Amino acid sequence: MPSWAQPALRLSRNKWAQAAFGVVASGSLAYLAAHNIVWKEVADAFLEFPPELALLALVPLAAAIAFRASRWYVLLRGEPVSFRQVLLTQNTGLGLNNLSPVRMVSEPVQLAMINRRYAVPFPRAFATLVGENVLDIFTTALMMGLGVLLSPGVRASNANIQLIGAFIMFIVSALILVAVVRGAVPWQNRFSFLQRIIEGFTELKEQPARLWLSLGVNIVHWLLLGLTGWVLGRGLGIDVPPVTMATILVAATFFTSAVPSVPSGVGTYHFAVVTMLTESGADQAAALNFALMMHLLIVLPPTAIALLMTGGMGLGTLRNPSSAPQGASGE
Repeated sequence: MPSWAQPALRLSRNKWAQAAFGVVASGSLAYLAAHNIVWKEVADAFLEFPPELALLALVPLAAAIAFRASRWYVLLRGEPVSFRQVLLTQNTGLGLNNLSPVRMVSEPVQLAMINRRYAVPFPRAFATLVGENVLDIFTTALMMGLGVLLSPGVRASNANIQLIGAFIMFIVSALILVAVVRGAVPWQNRFSFLQRIIEGFTELKEQPARLWLSLGVNIVHWLLLGLTGWVLGRGLGIDVPPVTMATILVAATFFTSAVPSVPSGVGTYHFAVVTMLTESGADQAAALNFALMMHLLIVLPPTAIALLMTGGMGLGTLRNPSSAPQGASGE
């Protein structure tokens, strides 16, 4: 075998190993979530769910999706990109991530699309995307900490372990961000590309109002998802306040992103939600029904957008810069 092919082979094997481990982990967690479940109770609860509440839940869900895109859009102000384009870019990345056996494609897809299709300069796109994700980590740690303080059910569940993980990510991300902004990265002056990235972060640092606005928008996004979950929970007889529900959904999302699983986090997400809801006093059948319904509401919109976008523009746009004009503005 040629020497140049060995690293690619090792990477391929590593991805397949992650995918295989994800199948095992998802299957095991799905079994634990549904262990001793009475499926007739699950079916009856689903059939008795008020359809008007399902429609009502779509209102805060749509607002949450819009606010999720807004947290990146406010950092991109001044660039030739519209809110609609940011919304489509973000959901395309999230949707393809849902379909990928190795869930590590969201940010690369978003970065390639916003740069190559919508002509946002790469350093600026990269800096704002990383900044948005760092702020999301801050929000995750903040809301999970609030949930542990306010909710006995969250305290009794495995969320404490997830909270520790969130704070570790918070600290590491903050240290890296500070190092980059202060120019403490070794050999940074030798690489013009890295220097442009640092300039992008420095520009963000000089606009604290946008950073605070993005953080606030992110918090509103999660609170709206909590409101969506609260509406669904009411239809299933689950009495969990909206703020606690938001904390549960934040913790479940963090757990799903941290643990290898099959595409869309099937099994992993449901285990996390069912565990925390049952510890909060919910019936297991109702909790499983809620997890199934909430997961569909979260996964389906970005996945549908991703399929529509990739079908319309082709994956070549994400691989080859010459496949789309740098000034393209169509959706």
